[in-house]
Parts: sequence; C-alpha cells; structure tokens
Amino acid sequence: MRVLVIGAGVIGTCSAWYLRKAGLDVTLLDADDDAGLGTSYANVGQISPALSAPWSSPDMVIKALTGFFKPYPPFKISKVPDLEMIRWLGAFLANCNGRDYLRNKHRMLRLAEYSRDCLKSLRREVPIDYAGLQRGTLVFFRDAAQLRKYEGDLKVLSRMNVPFRRVGRDELHTLEPNLDVVGNHAAGGVLLPGDETGDCRRFTQQLAVCAAEIGVDIRYQTRVTGITVENGRVTNVKHGNGSLQPDAVVVAAGVHSAAILRPLGVSLPVYPLKGYSLTIAADSEAFGPASTVSDETYKVGVTNLGDRVRIGGTAELAGYDLSRPEKRYEMLSHVARRLFPSLPVEAIATAERWSGLRPMAPDGIPRIRQVGPSNLYVNTGHGTLGWTMACGSGRLLADLIAGKKPELDLAG
Repeated sequence: MRVLVIGAGVIGTCSAWYLRKAGLDVTLLDADDDAGLGTSYANVGQISPALSAPWSSPDMVIKALTGFFKPYPPFKISKVPDLEMIRWLGAFLANCNGRDYLRNKHRMLRLAEYSRDCLKSLRREVPIDYAGLQRGTLVFFRDAAQLRKYEGDLKVLSRMNVPFRRVGRDELHTLEPNLDVVGNHAAGGVLLPGDETGDCRRFTQQLAVCAAEIGVDIRYQTRVTGITVENGRVTNVKHGNGSLQPDAVVVAAGVHSAAILRPLGVSLPVYPLKGYSLTIAADSEAFGPASTVSDETYKVGVTNLGDRVRIGGTAELAGYDLSRPEKRYEMLSHVARRLFPSLPVEAIATAERWSGLRPMAPDGIPRIRQVGPSNLYVNTGHGTLGWTMACGSGRLLADLIAGKKPELDLAG
C-alpha cells in the first residue's frame, strides 16, 4: 500500500515514521528545504501531557476582555475578523463552557499521555539527540487565587491518575535554583513529574533521517498543487515536480491543511493561533530553568534546552501573518528577566526571535481521521500541543490506515 504524507513538521514526520513501521510504502512531501521548519521550528519545547487543556475554557471570554487592559495579554486578536475567523470564533465560544471543557480536556489528556509513552518507546528504538530531559514541569503561581483556581485542573488529573505534587513556596528554590522566588512574590507551584522537554525541530529532523533510512521517500522543496478525486477516491496528487498516484493520502500540513482540503469539499475547522518564542544562547543549568517553568500569570513557558533557554507563549489570532512585532518579544524578555534574573542581559537582547502558526481546532481536539474521499486522512489541529501529541497521533493514524486496531479509542 502506497501512502503519501503531505507535510514534514513533527506531526507529518511522525506519521510517516509509524506508517513505514507498519509496513507501508511511504512518501513524505514538504515545500521547505528540511523537516521541522514551520511551526515545529522553535516552539517552547514542552512535552506536557499534564498541561493538556483546551483554550476554550469557561473563563476565556473574561480573560480575553480583561486582557485588553494588560500590557502583556496572553490572548489577543490583532486582525480585523474575516469570515473564516468569525466562523472559528463562533465554534470556539460554543465550547467555552464547563461541560465541554472537561470533556475535551479528558480526550486531550488521554492522547497526550499515550503520545508520551510512544515517545519513550521510540527513544529505546532509535538514538535521537534532541536535548531531551525527563524532569517534569513546574507550574508557577504568584498569588493564592491562581492556586485555588488551578484546583479544578488538578481534580481532572486525579481522576485520570496523572501524577502531580503541590509545591510550597520554600521548596520552589530546591526544584529551580535559578528561579527568583522572592522577587516574584511566589505563592507556590505544582510539579507535574511526568512531563518532558526537548527541541522539537531537532527531533523532527533526526526522525526524518531515521525514516529515510528505513525506506521513507522524503522529497523536500515539493509543494502540492492539486489533488484529483475520482469515484470517491483520491487518484492523483500533483506537485511542483510531477505527480503521484498513492493508495492513501495523509494531510498533515498544519494550518495549511484546510486550504489543501477545501477544493475537495472538505471543511476543516482549524485556524492559526500565532505564537512567539525567544531562543537565548545561555547555559540553562547555570542561569535558567532546570526543566520547564510554566508561568501561570503570563501563560509563558521557559524551557531548558541545554546550552539554550527557550521562552515562548502568546495566543494571537492574526490570520496567516508571520510578522514579528517587537512588542511580543518585549513580553517574553520581561518574563525571562523576572523569572531568571541571572540570565545574561546581552543573551536575552540578542536571542533568536521566532513566530509560528499553530493549527488550532475550536474545541482543542486534533483531527486524526478519514475525511471526504475514502482514502483521504488528516492529522492536524493540535494547537499548542503538537510536540506533546506527535508520536501518539502518528501511531494512531498509522494503525487506522494499516487496518490495525488502535491502542487508544479514537472516539471524539
């Protein structure tokens, strides 16, 4: 069986890997020069099952409105809404209630936990150096109200047997020696020991090399220009260098997946959620986090990548705009200096600036399924959790296409 995967980000590359491991003949196409150069390039580096939750929470409307009065709002609409955004926002707001939030969080958490276990198995199988650490995530709170509000999420983790530990103010410094506990008026934290960290781009590119070694035909600088459907099946895929006649097609092109599918009459409720990051050239053990610190006030993550510190955040509805307004990086620099004041000032000032478009579904649930024509599949919509859910999503899709019973129930 010949399977074509469109998109060599972390989701598409994992899909290609697991499809090949299932014994299928796989071709992977991407318009860029290498794997992982889109949204996978410089995300915050967290593999965070325990933090898996929809943005469509019951208090999101209040957060968005009050954010207008904050200098560094975690959620922002910076574009006059067009029809596509309005439709997405309508579906998003429909999920901003307690019942849907808990249902969606439960589904996301199941997939994320499964995906982390798949990553552990993959690490045992192939040697990939992606600056990976298994030290957990520390969620950092600046006041007691934040701690009380977080108890609802902890109840969900308890019901699903996901480990966590409440951390008192005095213990924060033991877990994160470089964290400025006093200057930030810390109220405490929650340690999520099952979470991991790592460089998503490095992982994606090295996995692509491993996939090629086991027979995946990878073609970069190859943009899909058209898909032909006959008698309810995809029969031909045109690209810049010719065409292919696969038996099955997987669209894993992130935010561009909807545009690829639209001419086929397939509507995909995925919209870009823009994020930003700074990559600071500094020894994290000496100056930055020991693992990942998730700042609950600013909704920003700061991650140890060895000789670099990655800080990322912001959820911005800006359409398909990839520009990099300096104001967004001022917020990231501000949080980096506040949390880890020993980070060299020059290293923060000269940090690599990046922005990316996360493919966000309005309910937070990724789309891993067959759509439209009988041999067409999608694997996208992971939002801010693509790195967290990549291995599990690829494995589930491969099982689905190969006719195997997935290890995780795909309902929902």
